[in-house]
Amino acid sequence: MLSLYEVRKPGGDWLRLWAKNSRDAKRRYCKMFGLRPSDPWTGISYLTARRVKEERPCSEH
Repeated sequence: MLSLYEVRKPGGDWLRLWAKNSRDAKRRYCKMFGLRPSDPWTGISYLTARRVKEERPCSEH
C-alpha cells in the first residue's frame, strides 16, 4: 500500500510523492530529477523524507 511522503533536499522545498516507504520516496525523487541514489552528495543519504499523516498545505510546516 502506498502512503504520501514529503521529500526534500537540505534547504529545498518539500515535494509530495506516493511511495511504499521513505526509502522508496527518496528513490522516486532521485529518478524524477535525474540524480543517482547511491551518490553520497546528492543521493538518498542527502535527502529527507517524512510521511504525511494528514492533508495540509506544504507551506504550513
